[in-house]
Amino acid sequence: MSQNRQPPTPKKKRSIALESRVSRRDFLKTAGSGLIAGAVAATIPLTASRAYAQGAWDDEFDVVVVGSGAAALSAAATAHHEGLSVVVLEKAAVPGGTTARSGGGYWIPNNRDLRAAGIEDPRDDALRYMARYSFPHLYDPNHETLGLPRHNYDLIASFYDHAAPAVEYLEEIGALASEAELPGKPDYAEHLPENRVPLGGRTMYPKRFADSLPFGGGEMIRQLSTYLGRGGVEIRTAHRVQRLVNNDAGAVVGVEAEVQGSGEVAVRARRGVVFGTGGFTHHPQMMLDFQPYGTYGGCAVPSNTGDFVTMATEIGARLGNMNGAFRLQVVLDQALEYSSILTDVWQPPGDSMILVNKYGRRAVNEKRPYNERTRAHYDYDASRADYPNRLLFMVWDRRTAELYANRFPIPAAGAEAPFVVSGATFAELATNLSAHIDTLRGKIGPIANLGAFDLDEGFAANLAAAVERFNGFARSGVDEDFGRGSYAYDVEWHQQVFSIPNPDTGHALAEPNVTMAPIAANGPYYAAILVAGTLDTNGGPVTDAHARVLDAHDRVIPGLYGAGNCVASPTGHAYWGGGSTLGPAVAFGYLAGKDAASAPVNAGEVVGTHA
Repeated sequence: MSQNRQPPTPKKKRSIALESRVSRRDFLKTAGSGLIAGAVAATIPLTASRAYAQGAWDDEFDVVVVGSGAAALSAAATAHHEGLSVVVLEKAAVPGGTTARSGGGYWIPNNRDLRAAGIEDPRDDALRYMARYSFPHLYDPNHETLGLPRHNYDLIASFYDHAAPAVEYLEEIGALASEAELPGKPDYAEHLPENRVPLGGRTMYPKRFADSLPFGGGEMIRQLSTYLGRGGVEIRTAHRVQRLVNNDAGAVVGVEAEVQGSGEVAVRARRGVVFGTGGFTHHPQMMLDFQPYGTYGGCAVPSNTGDFVTMATEIGARLGNMNGAFRLQVVLDQALEYSSILTDVWQPPGDSMILVNKYGRRAVNEKRPYNERTRAHYDYDASRADYPNRLLFMVWDRRTAELYANRFPIPAAGAEAPFVVSGATFAELATNLSAHIDTLRGKIGPIANLGAFDLDEGFAANLAAAVERFNGFARSGVDEDFGRGSYAYDVEWHQQVFSIPNPDTGHALAEPNVTMAPIAANGPYYAAILVAGTLDTNGGPVTDAHARVLDAHDRVIPGLYGAGNCVASPTGHAYWGGGSTLGPAVAFGYLAGKDAASAPVNAGEVVGTHA
């Protein structure tokens, strides 16, 4: 992106047809019924199915794809091109899922454009980068599988081997045209010595055409769905798959789905069912059971309620990475108000700005990648038996308010935002923050309830001390506590995307470290409350290197595939670079489609009425 003076184009915040934002309270009232959080998902034997009772399936296809985001549509496009009959069943009213509201980037190592530019991305080095970043507690560069369990190693190896071919395949068949951003922006751990492409180029985006949608994720869905439409593949919306149907051999042979306003249908899948349905960000009980304490919803579409977890578990699937997610920070007020958040804090804007915890102390490098920075919220204080960073307070001064106005969460010049608290002094800011927190208590149930949260009585004094220390770092250019601005990621994403300065403010840019400027000695000061959220969870049924779902004994469940955020991600808890959600989604969706094309026709026939 070239340097300019206009506000950056937001990412991960739009879809081709956004759902209206539902209040979180109303959303939770509907849990247990309806298409969003509805009826019990299950697995049933063929002899207990609707098809068996009525003596016929309502519809039959070679492959049934569930969901309509990047993973699902990549699988559908591949299976269709391989000569299979395909249908796509989507429970929401519009296709695209969370992909459609994303920036649309997909992280593809050793992609065609890198190779054409003469940039080497060797397999061994890429695998070391992914292994170290995702599993630092296991990583051993001298071990046969880099210290990882064989299964985890095979997943990342399969991703490297098939990600670039998948993108090229989809382009060759006319389903999705792609191009890398060159020169790119740094990967999210560009400083690790294993990263041989530190300055970017692995992130690819849909190519732009005259009729392209303005946001990359929506454009990705447009291209894939257009290809499927040309081939006669239907994307049937308002179809919520509720049950898997399996035969006597344990193979998945079809699904039963609730059609909004039209009852149920039984659909046979002669060669397989592929799930690409997203995570469980909007399933309150799963979030409480599996996610770290203090996760406040996220940006996933409201239909991401973890249906596949329940269905796959009932057929014997092993679960993995259930405490994992692609994480980001969100504004607390919005997280409590809305069922799905459209605007996240990718990187806090500004230079005279810091993040502090309930004690008024800095807790993290404010410019690190969202996935890594958000994990600071989960730190536990063993002495106080508390999570001091559960709420982090983004504090900024008039300089940042003017120079970076309209860079979320900073309001536009002259505007006010209900989630921004101000004070003439640090003491007044602390008083007003405490009063604001009181207004938010009890907004919703146990997942996000603030409970007994209070600012520490020393917050104002500690904040003043934190500002004084930070100001010294800003003047020297070296953040001795957290290294802010010492990483290429910090600087590039600050300068080129999230802290592009407004013109004519009278403020010079910070130096010698462009990410840090001294915070003013006098107010007014401003603050917004940030909490941990998710792009989506990324745990679920465990799959193998061909996207086939495995049972508790690591045996393939015939006819069942998964890709994307609904399965245990090969990334673990890491975010390798821009597009680390959609990259594996595309690659393993493609692999699922390929494997289904070679799978035998299952025994799923029903003959005669058995009612």
